[in-house]
Amino acid sequence: MGVNLRGRRAHRPAFTLVELLVVIAIIGVLVALLLPAVQAARESARRTQCANQLKQHVLSSHNFHDTQLNFPSLVAPSSSAALTQSEKYNGTIGFTVYTWLLPYIEQSPLYDSSNRNVNTVVAGDTVYMKVLKAHLCPSEVSSPGGKGATTNGRADLWAIGNYAANYYVFGNPPGVTPAPAIRHEPPRRMATLVDGTSNVVMMTERYGTCGSSGVANAASTFGNLWSDSNSVWRPIFCIANSIKTAPALPSTGLYPRCQKFQVQPHYLRGCDSTLAQSPHPGGILVGLADGSVRLVSGTIPDAEWAAACDPQDRANANNL
Repeated sequence: MGVNLRGRRAHRPAFTLVELLVVIAIIGVLVALLLPAVQAARESARRTQCANQLKQHVLSSHNFHDTQLNFPSLVAPSSSAALTQSEKYNGTIGFTVYTWLLPYIEQSPLYDSSNRNVNTVVAGDTVYMKVLKAHLCPSEVSSPGGKGATTNGRADLWAIGNYAANYYVFGNPPGVTPAPAIRHEPPRRMATLVDGTSNVVMMTERYGTCGSSGVANAASTFGNLWSDSNSVWRPIFCIANSIKTAPALPSTGLYPRCQKFQVQPHYLRGCDSTLAQSPHPGGILVGLADGSVRLVSGTIPDAEWAAACDPQDRANANNL
């Protein structure tokens, strides 16, 4: 007599609650181990993009110099004022270094349409409102949407930049009068980098929005706006005052020390707008005048950072 097995199911023991909890715990441990590695890989990719864009801006400065035989003027007296100190650039309104460099970062249509005025409306927005990917480091999250995250000064209407130009390279510290305009405007030549191009920091990083009060719209919250020549918003570094207006040089003729950067400060609770800021762990990206880009450790001594930012102190940047 055969045995009819139809309708019967093989008996399989189920997981006990303890076994299920063990499996869940193992999965949790694996996720905890893998998550930092995934986050580190993502930050590495973001930092690489930031570095590539910084390099693009430095090389653009070289291309500008090759064409014009000098570097672009640092900033105008304000966003509504015309440059007056150099015949070649006279009458250009509100331009910063980064406005001059537009044709060299594949933004010739915007540059041409500006008619040499940052207040010109192009395709519905003024030039200074244009959010450009080349100016944004994806590691920096202070300003979602690419515009200032504060209504102070109506920075929320202006496009930010995450890169800043060295005043000692693009400005004119030895200006012959105490007027701030002449110390910002006159363009400089490669020959003024007497320390050598491999020993001078030309550009670095800054937060798009920066404050320390914890309040986004506080009067002390400022930022780094790529096409803004108005004092506190200028995309520059190595001027250690909140109004970004350079003082006259001391009688010694020596440049004041460039103050060291911050590494990953909170953009509203610990950010000093007179300094450069890095959104990366461990250090800050710098573009040297030879076109190379490096990550400078946050532990670099203040004196070594200052020496690397000074183009005429006869020091080298071997320790960067």
